Amino acid sequence: MKKISSDLERIFYDSEIFKYDYIYIYSDLRYYLIKYGNHFSKNLLNLFLNKKKTIIVPTFSYTAFGNFYKDKTKSALGFFSNYILNNKKSYRSKHPLFSFAAIGPKKNILKNLGKSAFGNNGLHKTLYKKNACYLHIGRPLKQGNTMVHFFEKKYNVNYRYEKKFPTKVFEKKKYLGTNYSAYLRYLNMKNNHFKFKKAYKIIKNKKFVKSYNIRNKFRGIEIYPYDKIFDTFDELIKQNKSIFIEK
Repeated sequence: MKKISSDLERIFYDSEIFKYDYIYIYSDLRYYLIKYGNHFSKNLLNLFLNKKKTIIVPTFSYTAFGNFYKDKTKSALGFFSNYILNNKKSYRSKHPLFSFAAIGPKKNILKNLGKSAFGNNGLHKTLYKKNACYLHIGRPLKQGNTMVHFFEKKYNVNYRYEKKFPTKVFEKKKYLGTNYSAYLRYLNMKNNHFKFKKAYKIIKNKKFVKSYNIRNKFRGIEIYPYDKIFDTFDELIKQNKSIFIEK
């Protein structure tokens, strides 16, 4: 595993990922966990924590009703997000549907996020101009990026709407609030399903995404600056309000 860690570290040095303060990770580690075992997650995390970086992962639980417990409700997004949640040094945000967890010296960036998942006080706007980047590992960018919903809300697209949820949010036994909201797709509207193909083609041509695939070792690793993708999404939706749907 030491050899794997050093190989992965070389990829990260080549990508210049260590120059960023925040690394937002999209992951599907099934390939890596099968190939290298559960220690892969620990090694991946330590590569960043040892360099005083802050890791952010989505821990969406989609708890649309009932109770959401920051300290108990599991993430629906797989092994690595729950691995971070189970670390006592991590901090989780309060949104019952779209929460995030952070670990590292600047994890408190999640403490004052607003009740609207994709509003101006949500994570996507908060991380802008904060020296952040994205790391995809096992989960390719071509499948999409949740940030697009921030821009759909910003430009008030006609195929989504803001909905409040009655879910009650708790931290241990302390009640924190309710009426958190998200920008959702109208279910009775035709041709409004998410589709990233048009946007992804443009993003690839801009060449700011660095991709790494090493046969029999690593695959599906992509790294790119947070602000670059933020500005690109802004530009794309201003030009075409339907850029993120199949229409």
